[in-house]
Amino acid sequence: MESLSYQVDETLIAVKEQRNGNDAEFLITAKTGEAEHRLHEIRHFFESDKVYTDILFYSLKNREYQVIVQRSAYTAFIVHLFQLHLIKAVAWEDEEC
Repeated sequence: MESLSYQVDETLIAVKEQRNGNDAEFLITAKTGEAEHRLHEIRHFFESDKVYTDILFYSLKNREYQVIVQRSAYTAFIVHLFQLHLIKAVAWEDEEC
């Protein structure tokens, strides 16, 4: 998780990310109806896969969503946000050994 960085499309969403043990916890606010629709698509995608607990979505109020992502699903979640154009860029950062 530490070596992957991303750039949010701030016209569509606001994202706060924090680590919670081996999981990442996101608080995502949709700024437009289209962004909210795309978040619903992501939720549907991950809720329909075979692993039900890898990514957990909780709908809050005012277009806010809490998303808890296991370490093993972190990259897939970020890439899916990128595929739906909610984030503008994804990059692997070099790690020194």
